[in-house]
Amino acid sequence: MKYISQFQKALLEVYKEFASFCEQNDISFYAAYGTMIGAIRHHGFIPWDDDIDVFMKRDVYEKFIALRNTLEGTSYKISVYLDGQSPYPFAKFHSTKGTIWEYPQFPYIIGPWIDVFPIDEGDEDDPKANKILEEFHYVMWKYRKSIAYSSWSNILHDFTRLNILNAFVKIFKKIRYAPYKQKYIEEINHCVDRIRKIKGKTLRCYSTALTNEIFEKQWFEKAISVPFEDTMIFVPNGYHEFLTKLYGDYMQLPPEEKRASHSEFYIDLENTKTIDEILKENKDLIAQEQPLSLKTIWYEIRHRKKGYLRNIKNNKKSE
Repeated sequence: MKYISQFQKALLEVYKEFASFCEQNDISFYAAYGTMIGAIRHHGFIPWDDDIDVFMKRDVYEKFIALRNTLEGTSYKISVYLDGQSPYPFAKFHSTKGTIWEYPQFPYIIGPWIDVFPIDEGDEDDPKANKILEEFHYVMWKYRKSIAYSSWSNILHDFTRLNILNAFVKIFKKIRYAPYKQKYIEEINHCVDRIRKIKGKTLRCYSTALTNEIFEKQWFEKAISVPFEDTMIFVPNGYHEFLTKLYGDYMQLPPEEKRASHSEFYIDLENTKTIDEILKENKDLIAQEQPLSLKTIWYEIRHRKKGYLRNIKNNKKSE
């Protein structure tokens, strides 16, 4: 096995448990995105990559998340927004050991993980599918605000650092969004119910906000097992067509300035810690949280398209 980082080794161990869990429960999956490139081009991780992504078809994905309680008592867990803590529109299979705080905006800490993306039907030129894609991410956006990290001690810290705008935005989230978390989860589920009913000639991933992620069904007719470090992983039979559409000449290494990995807010692979423990040991860590910029505020204003919410209400009345 080629050299891989300590983080990649931890991810690989989680992946092996994930693959074993899926095999035991007759759950099929495919490597996705950079993980698919890594499997084909490097027979393992892209050297600078630090995550593992997989696809599951909707019916398989729902079977997968329905089994999350079977992992109780183990060192692994399946987390999904349904439980009211995960800020992601897709599931994560993760270790309960180790500490990764990915974004300071959310009080969400887990161990090394696998991202699990559901794929559904839906054509690119289908206005109904595109509308639901927008509505799904609009409601998910509100849900994420309802679980944003806005403890009073954190808000006080913003005031003492003169990040006045940050502090008032967090207070606004506590008042405007936090009380309605369960309502947003129900609205997300309503969008998912509508997604299940969509039929089309192609597949798409509604968990990403990109309308160009349209895949031909024949690309996912069969799973092919290929080497991945010291184990194996499945890729779709149409991996070449998939990767070519998304990345062009995927066998060509990108220029060095584009070989970027993710940047997690806090990582400790050896110990399992709470937010309070992290901040007690690293008192200046939260100071690394960037103040809100005018660009970010403008994006937030543009993103609040009330038409999405109106569409959701109208669809509820008509169904």
